[in-house]
Amino acid sequence: MTASLSRVALGAAFALLASTAGLAQAPLDPQARHAACLAAIAQDAETAYEDALAWRHQAGGWPAEHCVSLALIALGQPIDGADRLRAAAEGAISATDASRAIMFGQAGDAYLQGGEPAAAGDAFTRGLDFAPDDAGLRLGRAEAALVQEHYADAEAFAGEAVAIAPQSAEALRLRGEARLLQNDLSGAEADMRAARALAPDDIEVLLLRGRINEARRLGTVVTLD
Repeated sequence: MTASLSRVALGAAFALLASTAGLAQAPLDPQARHAACLAAIAQDAETAYEDALAWRHQAGGWPAEHCVSLALIALGQPIDGADRLRAAAEGAISATDASRAIMFGQAGDAYLQGGEPAAAGDAFTRGLDFAPDDAGLRLGRAEAALVQEHYADAEAFAGEAVAIAPQSAEALRLRGEARLLQNDLSGAEADMRAARALAPDDIEVLLLRGRINEARRLGTVVTLD
């Protein structure tokens, strides 16, 4: 979500959202309450959800709804949580653009988790309205396109992320995946090698190398080192 290069790195997202100015009024300091609510999800998602619901009924605004949404996702309800996140992000007119982009990114990740890649792509795209230079949101769009077998779109979206963050092994790997699925073995190999140079032990990159090797083997081409 960013959203960050890993799409929604929750720790970074929580830190940014918890420090956002202009939060709705609550009986306790709103920034502290938001931070505490988010931190509680990892400890006890059910209790965090109940507390967040109570806070929302106390006019907790979008920060309370954000916590409710993430707690639902942690409780195994990714689609309900994603729907709430999108609504919260749309209505969070007092939040910073960065915070709204994070929420859309988190919604996109939750939609992917719940098996709704089209909705995920829409959420990531909407997040770009608030963070147009965010590589992580573009990676989310690439992943959503891959799941839908829109390989040319996935290559283009991942390429946008590479242009913004050329040192992102994930962006290179995703573009390599899209190229492989379009039978562009040379392009896939170039991206895989670049990703491997940045993250030599990354399992996903190594799996991509194996798939390229298999594609070359089937075409009687020498395999890669």
